[in-house]
Amino acid sequence: MTIEHAILNIQDNMTQNKYTVILPTFNERDNLPIITWLLVKTFKEHAIDWEIVIVDDNSPDGTQDVAKDLIQIYGDRIQLRPRAGKLGLGTAYVHGLQFATGTHIIIMDADFSHHPKFIPQMIKLQQEKNFDIVSGTRYKSGGGVYGWDLKRKLVSRGANFLATLMLRPHASDLTG
Repeated sequence: MTIEHAILNIQDNMTQNKYTVILPTFNERDNLPIITWLLVKTFKEHAIDWEIVIVDDNSPDGTQDVAKDLIQIYGDRIQLRPRAGKLGLGTAYVHGLQFATGTHIIIMDADFSHHPKFIPQMIKLQQEKNFDIVSGTRYKSGGGVYGWDLKRKLVSRGANFLATLMLRPHASDLTG
């Protein structure tokens, strides 16, 4: 198989599969339209079938109103799944999984700590290697964080160090 043929096969697989992005939110009124636009742009540029499940933890800043506006723009590719209170990030992902209709799941934050531009590379890697899980990292060459204060960086590094020490998972970034 030539490289060109392999690339075509990967692009064919991208259109045969559907990718659900689970996007937990809490007070993300300003970020939500931008991250959604970036996701849609990425998916359209790479002919990727998609949907976004927004799981909002009862944000007091109007995040749900913005999500409803996005549904008006993008239709049924956007779902809003509100919850009664601030129940946490992990349970938001679990909640969103209940409503996902995609063949593959992408979990990411709405605060730009995960940039959508890396999604096509991750999909390609998953398809080439038939991985069950593909995870990005901030702590390897080419990774990084932007817009984080020193406290957030230290907490992330510390949590990763402790988790790696105790669990030995062979992953470089356990705090997402």
